[in-house]
Amino acid sequence: MTSEGKPCALDVAELTAPGEVPSADVAEMAHRRRWHQDRLAGAVRGLPPEETATADGSDAIAALVLGTAITVQIEDEQPPLMRQALQHGRTWSEIATATGLTVEQARTAYTTWADTLGDNDRAETLGLAG
Repeated sequence: MTSEGKPCALDVAELTAPGEVPSADVAEMAHRRRWHQDRLAGAVRGLPPEETATADGSDAIAALVLGTAITVQIEDEQPPLMRQALQHGRTWSEIATATGLTVEQARTAYTTWADTLGDNDRAETLGLAG
């Protein structure tokens, strides 16, 4: 995976902890995670030997790191998406169902996030919470 023929930061990073993941969107991280998994799987996925010859435990660690980074990023994106759902008239019941949470858990996640916002944004965001 390269960007215009040149490796991007995610391609060359040695990943041993989630904090080491360069800035990337979820799709890029998921693609790179699959690449590490494919190297580990080797012949099971039909990759040529030259692409799997160097697969080792670092690929497993990198895949775990990327999975954690993806989870964290998605969790960080949930409250702003909840706000957008509320702005478009969706109910807490719908939001809870969509997130796999109870209504109370969804509201708590949302209001906890809202408390981290600046005064104007916080007031508007909490106003949507009902």
